[in-house]
Amino acid sequence: MLCTSLPECLETLKPRHILAISSPLGGLGVLNLARQTKLSVLTSGPVFNKIAVLEAVDNYGAEVKYAPRLHTSIYKLVGEKECWVAGPPLVRSVVAGNSTSLSVYTCTKVEGVEKLLTNGKPIETLSSKILGGGGDGNDFDLVVQLRSLQVKGEDEEEVADRVIRSGVFGIDDLDTISQQLWRLASRRRNRSAVLFREPHTGLGITIPMVYYGVKVVAGGQDCPQGRCIKTTAKLLERALRLAPPAKIHEEWRAALKEPQTRRRIEDSPYIPAILMLTGKIDVRHEMGIRIYTLR
Repeated sequence: MLCTSLPECLETLKPRHILAISSPLGGLGVLNLARQTKLSVLTSGPVFNKIAVLEAVDNYGAEVKYAPRLHTSIYKLVGEKECWVAGPPLVRSVVAGNSTSLSVYTCTKVEGVEKLLTNGKPIETLSSKILGGGGDGNDFDLVVQLRSLQVKGEDEEEVADRVIRSGVFGIDDLDTISQQLWRLASRRRNRSAVLFREPHTGLGITIPMVYYGVKVVAGGQDCPQGRCIKTTAKLLERALRLAPPAKIHEEWRAALKEPQTRRRIEDSPYIPAILMLTGKIDVRHEMGIRIYTLR
């Protein structure tokens, strides 16, 4: 049985789960395929658009691992039956159907290949030096280090200070750190990957939430002089209206509608701490209410 493109294979076989081995690997291909079905990928790199891979992991539960010395592209489509598909590497053009030359060559068990799919390390535990590919290496390294942090603090200044002292930025100069973080947020504002984990709710603060959080404060009118928003919940609600569609953003919207979770979000020092680290936002307290102003 032949199919001339991956979309044709998906239409024919209707898999519930796709397991892929692909080197190189394109993050936009991973993201587009993860939106359609459960996805597990193994690669030896290079990996392009690495933050898009993190977006697929965070929003769609994609599993993406790295294992050295893989030099092939093959797909296992698991549905009513299991079929192996040979084809080009997993990149956006393949998922879109613009790249051809895929063919289902067997729907029987393939010895040896299946064992490969259980190997590898999650790519979010590795550095861009290992993964290679493209010019997003510095941004990727900063994102994976920030999201791995587990800092504790009673207020936003304490949390921000501990993030700075964690060493993830490689320096402790606030101005330089702010430039790095804002540059990352600006460049990747449409990549809905987790930048930092908010421990009070377990929800991930995404890159767009940081970027658009600053933007809505700049346009806020909660203070006489303008450029101000009162309360974390109001800031997030407005920022989420501008942020790109993502499952994580839907989870935040749902959390903000639940009174107890909304209070935990209001009390959390982590969201204001990350916004302060951009160098764009000042936070003050009045009668127990956080007030965000553009610096």
